[in-house]
Amino acid sequence: MNIKYIALLITLGTLSACGGGGGGGGGDSSGGGSTGNTTDAAPEPAPAPPPATVSVTRTMDDLSIPDTLDYKPIEDYSLDIDASSDVTGRAFASVYTEYEDDGSGVLTPVYDSKIASTSLSNGSAQIDFSAAEHVDAFLVEIWTYDGNPPAQKLVSASSSNLAW
Repeated sequence: MNIKYIALLITLGTLSACGGGGGGGGGDSSGGGSTGNTTDAAPEPAPAPPPATVSVTRTMDDLSIPDTLDYKPIEDYSLDIDASSDVTGRAFASVYTEYEDDGSGVLTPVYDSKIASTSLSNGSAQIDFSAAEHVDAFLVEIWTYDGNPPAQKLVSASSSNLAW
């Protein structure tokens, strides 16, 4: 026999064996075919639409700022360095806003936070700089050209006039 006929016979046999029949119990037994006793699944509800996005355009006119407000996120500082008793030769000073403390008393500056630097003349210098108002202290380092590690000092930012 041909394979197409065999497949067709198997398909028809399967369909007739699984199909039809009425309900069970006491119903109409007059024969006839299927009466549609299949239960269809309820359709799934449509997904809720996404919430509408509301775009609010704001302008400076929407702000209510009192005339007495004095918001200044940057503070001006003046640092007077007098290290003439410690520095005898050429020296260079740098000021940093961020540093790391390793616990042994040695501070390591975050070099990207350097906000001012200058050379010292006879161990002295004055540096004027600005920094963010949230800075509590500045790390000041004085480097000499003799190969020694820098002299370090933490200077409190509590006043605009700082001193080494």
